[in-house]
Amino acid sequence: MYWSVWFSRNRLVHEGINPVIDEFVSFIETYIQEQVALGQVYTSPNVSYESSWQAPCRSVVKFNFDAAFDPSSRSATTGVIGQNSLGLIVATCSFPHRSVADAFVAKAYACRQAVLYAKELSFSRVIVEGDSSSVIKKLNSDISDRSIICPIVHYIKFLSRDFSSVSFCFARRGANNTTHILTQEFRNHPSPCYWLEDASATVMAASELDRRRLAQPQVL
Repeated sequence: MYWSVWFSRNRLVHEGINPVIDEFVSFIETYIQEQVALGQVYTSPNVSYESSWQAPCRSVVKFNFDAAFDPSSRSATTGVIGQNSLGLIVATCSFPHRSVADAFVAKAYACRQAVLYAKELSFSRVIVEGDSSSVIKKLNSDISDRSIICPIVHYIKFLSRDFSSVSFCFARRGANNTTHILTQEFRNHPSPCYWLEDASATVMAASELDRRRLAQPQVL
């Protein structure tokens, strides 16, 4: 939770925005509720049971995605972080969306953004990972349905043909926390942001914590 305090401090120092106590408390309460809900996830063959981020194999880049959805404005911010086998960030981006139907669609947009970003950067072997079990399940299924994200899923599968190797994997929120932090930090940013081998200070700090956990045994 310390990162949320640090984020508020950065907004005050760099943007002159004073934190509103009620909003700050509400943000923390929402975050805690989301963490409590970690155990209520769909189980599939692609589930990663680790509670923290796991590095991909050598020569593979893992792109984690997430989305922050605002139902009052029907807007969303998608975030993507690409990391290599050492846990080092190779690419990061956040992207604002308008007229988003719901959080389900926002997650699908985030996955699409991850695939597009990996393709634009010419990576050939990738893992695309997020904490939306429904989106991942549809991407790993050959069955076409009439869900609201069906066109997005078809487009993602079309883009995926350009990779020599691509996997779509589900991970618990704890394993996707750094990308979650990214979407929360930039949820009110009006324009896209892109970084190569870099990210905001808050995201870099969270990523470094993930790296430190790589050598530690997992508690299941």
